[in-house]
Amino acid sequence: MAERFVIFLLGFYLGFSTFFSFVVAPVLFGTLETKAAGEVVSKIFPLYFGAATTLLALSSILLLKEGRRKLSLLLLAAALISAFQEFYVLPLSEELKVTDYERFRFWHGISMALNAVVMLTAAASVLALFFGKRKEKTEKG
Repeated sequence: MAERFVIFLLGFYLGFSTFFSFVVAPVLFGTLETKAAGEVVSKIFPLYFGAATTLLALSSILLLKEGRRKLSLLLLAAALISAFQEFYVLPLSEELKVTDYERFRFWHGISMALNAVVMLTAAASVLALFFGKRKEKTEKG
């Protein structure tokens, strides 16, 4: 039962992260001036990364309790990456945006890559849980 809830949690994370990354951010930057869009996005990022960290950590804990240690550790790593983005990359980027734009662009690229890794990890985890359940049902008869 906990695995189904984890699929829900990760599905929720994947839904909002995909929508924000591939719809909201591009629309904002395509509609508003770059500075204004950046200001809006910078207000959303703490919520985005905070929610990601929470959902991924909760999923990790629930899977650990179910004995799914490897998947739990994978999601824990994803949660730690999201926390790293929230508490290190985000404040650093805010500072660099004003003081050193080239370094800001570098860290922005790092953040985008880390975000993609976390999203792919969550998607792979959902697939592993979903197809693992189907395989168990088929094997049981």
